[in-house]
Amino acid sequence: MMWSTLVYADDLVLDNVEVSAEADTPLNVVSTEQLLKVPGAGNDPLRAIESLPGVVFSKGGEAKPAIRGSSPDDNAYYIDLTPVGYLFHTDGSSILNDNVIESFTFIPGAFGAEYNNATGGVIDTRTRSPYYDQSQAIIDMSLLRAGFLVETPVSDDQAFYFTARQSLFQFYIENIIDSDEFEFTTLPEFYDYQGKYEVRLNATDTLSLQVIGARDKAAVLFTDDSAVVSQDPGKSGGFGFEQYFNSQGLQWDAFYSNGLTQSINLSQLEQKFQFFVGSGNYINAKVNDYRLRSRFSYALNYRHELQWGLEFSERHLAAMGRFEGPPCDEFKSDCRFVEGTEIIEAEDHPVIYETNAFLSDNWDVNENWTLTPGVLLSYNDYTENAYVEPKLNSRWMFQPDWWLTQGYGRYHSLPENFGQYAKEFGNPELNEPKATHYVTGLEHQMTPTLLWKIEAYYKTFADIPIARPSKSPLYDSLSDEQYNALPRYTNDAEGDAWGLELFVNKQLSQRWYGWASVAWSRTRRENTLTNEDFRYAYDQPVIVNLVANYQWDDDWQLGFKWRVQSGQLVTPIDDVVVDSNNPDLYNPIYGEPYSERLPVYHRLDVRADRTYRFARWEMDLYIEVLNLYAQRNVIDYNYDNADYSERNDVLDLPFIPSFGIRARL
Repeated sequence: MMWSTLVYADDLVLDNVEVSAEADTPLNVVSTEQLLKVPGAGNDPLRAIESLPGVVFSKGGEAKPAIRGSSPDDNAYYIDLTPVGYLFHTDGSSILNDNVIESFTFIPGAFGAEYNNATGGVIDTRTRSPYYDQSQAIIDMSLLRAGFLVETPVSDDQAFYFTARQSLFQFYIENIIDSDEFEFTTLPEFYDYQGKYEVRLNATDTLSLQVIGARDKAAVLFTDDSAVVSQDPGKSGGFGFEQYFNSQGLQWDAFYSNGLTQSINLSQLEQKFQFFVGSGNYINAKVNDYRLRSRFSYALNYRHELQWGLEFSERHLAAMGRFEGPPCDEFKSDCRFVEGTEIIEAEDHPVIYETNAFLSDNWDVNENWTLTPGVLLSYNDYTENAYVEPKLNSRWMFQPDWWLTQGYGRYHSLPENFGQYAKEFGNPELNEPKATHYVTGLEHQMTPTLLWKIEAYYKTFADIPIARPSKSPLYDSLSDEQYNALPRYTNDAEGDAWGLELFVNKQLSQRWYGWASVAWSRTRRENTLTNEDFRYAYDQPVIVNLVANYQWDDDWQLGFKWRVQSGQLVTPIDDVVVDSNNPDLYNPIYGEPYSERLPVYHRLDVRADRTYRFARWEMDLYIEVLNLYAQRNVIDYNYDNADYSERNDVLDLPFIPSFGIRARL
């Protein structure tokens, strides 16, 4: 069954060269295979979803998707039922290895009750089973990374694969980035790995052990006369980080003769994060997460299919650190260490228990209408909050090849930055942020290979955590001691987002496929403490995507992706004043939050794929050119000099040719 917001991905096995769709299923999907061939994505499905409506990526190294006006940290990511520590490396690529992906589902809003701990969107990735009838080895190399996969059956009913990747840019990045402002003390580097050992217990039961892990690290040292240190002396000494995680999950999948299906997963996740900035500020944190997840499905009759599941988690956190800067959030413009009014040095060891249970019913009201009501029950013993969150999705074919879809849901999540909730560094009395989603859409399948869909959405956000405002001017009447006694974070922000999206999908026919999307949106936030009402950083009202791929012959594929979008919003610096205590320090006076829009962004990426077949092995070669016409896209402004007197454009990628090779042995 498919309901209104399960769009843009189907369960297509990557090894199948032919891209097709079921005849009785609306073409409101982009297959996994097609996502992996999107030009500019480098075979990374998470990067490829930028070509779908409603998605923008945050700027910076660890770029993440912001979906329909939500924060990049508001999304939930699933890899089967096994948890992961983080999804994105320092270069913006994901930890997902396309060699083992079976299906990839992107749900931008009003998702079902089976998903929890998200107020934005859901990205659900399913990995394939290992092959029981053949062995293979894959060597994969590009300019950015190198990797391998080994796969083999062990017996008639057991098989496994293991794949690992290592970054390569650490070997040449110093030749590309030559700066008088800083030097690398730890070169940026990452690795990741995935593996699965599967046992077919019988014709209906499967037991699998899955392992996933990754590590990233980098560190820089700023020169004493750099703009960074001149503007914020607390950063003297540079900054650096290292993070890693190792996750293991044991999963039992079964199908019973009465129609009941089950997936039960028992997992353990170890995660560590170390960070330092300046000469005395650091955070060391470690998490051990033990989790039981289960999903069941049962057809009561030909009209009702029940789905339910339970999830129990126990998280052991151990954190210690020292920090002398102010509390910060994504809305606060001035977060320099010189703005700090206290030094916090603490250690904490909380244990957090969380329970989630869901129930939904795929109800075929009649042959043309499917209604899916659901409910999610949640309890977190750290926040001591319980939630009962209803969901409802509807899909109605009101005449042949025409569908009307609706979706509604209430959601909550515990933010990724647990420091906001910590006893000393944050506020343990915080509540989880909440959201409500409303979606309605109209679909029409014009031909067996062509469909258009228009969808409107509205989202509200409440209890968004924000940092304590600066002492001046809101708290001028308080002493430093009284000001520091105020909570560092409170739930005093709210907002909403709304938009309209058009999606046109052309499946493979006459040698080509492609899709086009046009999105119009608005997103707003309000700080109820300061009474500031402003557009959110990811408010980009117009986004247009055009993607096409042409199958030249059995060996060649050619494709392009063109994207144009409104410029991102930034907060300008209107003026500077000399610091009253340090004549060499200048304090910026910021304008209204996110009141200046960068120039329109547009970029054309192209890609060519060539397959070479030999007697016992084959090789895939792909060549990509990013930003083919070398557009100077401004993604931010950078202020040089101690007095912020020179503003320079921060540019996105220039014209960059790239290539990758994959050999299947």
